[in-house]
Amino acid sequence: MNPMLWNIGLKIEELDTEIGFLEAIGAKLRYRERRINPSGGKYNTALLEFGGTRAFLVDEPVFEHKLEHQLISGLTHIVFEVDNLAEAYVQITGLGAKVLIEPKLVSGGYGSRRIAFFQSPNGLVFEMIEILEAKV
Repeated sequence: MNPMLWNIGLKIEELDTEIGFLEAIGAKLRYRERRINPSGGKYNTALLEFGGTRAFLVDEPVFEHKLEHQLISGLTHIVFEVDNLAEAYVQITGLGAKVLIEPKLVSGGYGSRRIAFFQSPNGLVFEMIEILEAKV
């Protein structure tokens, strides 16, 4: 599978404040947009490049409603890029990971990709992505 770290995910209530802070210490804003979550509400996202990786800020993580607890602000999940999400899905679920969000195609200011969210047997939340078109 050979996954590579693509970004870290953070739940941030005040995105403008956090973006300003991160930019002040050297991060570069790559995109920002408003999206619709699975329950139909809107949430805000931003992608910043910082310290050799990317930080994905969101005020409402799309997988939060699938967890048995509410997330607090801060680090929420890690994202790995793979060449083939279908193969990774089979391997990950075969090892006992819980599927939080089934594989699906998403697109936005970042380009397009296939994504899926999982929770490891010990509780680690992670996302696997297969990038189809990259804009950032």
